[in-house]
Amino acid sequence: MNQIMFKKLAAGIGFGILFAVNPIAIGENHSSNYPSNFLDKSSKKLIDSSKNSIGGIKLGMKEKDIIKKLGKPKSRTITYGKFCDFDLYTTTWKFNGLEIEGLSTSSNPSKSEVHQITTTSSSYPTEKGVKVSDRITTALKAYSTFLSTHEYTSTLSTSELLSKIDSENGLVYPNDAYGGLFFSINKQKGIKEIRLVKGAC
Repeated sequence: MNQIMFKKLAAGIGFGILFAVNPIAIGENHSSNYPSNFLDKSSKKLIDSSKNSIGGIKLGMKEKDIIKKLGKPKSRTITYGKFCDFDLYTTTWKFNGLEIEGLSTSSNPSKSEVHQITTTSSSYPTEKGVKVSDRITTALKAYSTFLSTHEYTSTLSTSELLSKIDSENGLVYPNDAYGGLFFSINKQKGIKEIRLVKGAC
């Protein structure tokens, strides 16, 4: 994996790893379903990334789906390198304020499947209508039924959760594969970036 790809994935995956190593959050015996007493008791659930989208783009989509939805990208690049101990091709499609990354074992970009979507533009809302420039409270309300990484030991009210969110950690709704939906915010708690990640190793 090239340096640029690694840096961009690292932020998202880092939140997933942070969630993964917390024993309260995942229990002593980790599995893909995150078994834990807390999750069993909580009314909230881990987010299902396959049901989320940014700008109408979903994880697992292929190039033809992207072009059908958004038109021709400004650029498309293909790199080759290690990802999770596998030699894979990474295809990156760039639009104004939107970057989509796909992975494949083939150098043919039409075979690549979307693994990560990142936007810094208000033109690409999530499937629930949350967009860059919204207040983070908009995301809190829209995704209130899902567990965030700030809620390891108890379910928090919106005001309690808001007090824990800062520009360093943002708001993260993890899935069951160390990926999930990530909201980066500025010091005024406005959303500056939204990222959807399928998962880490």
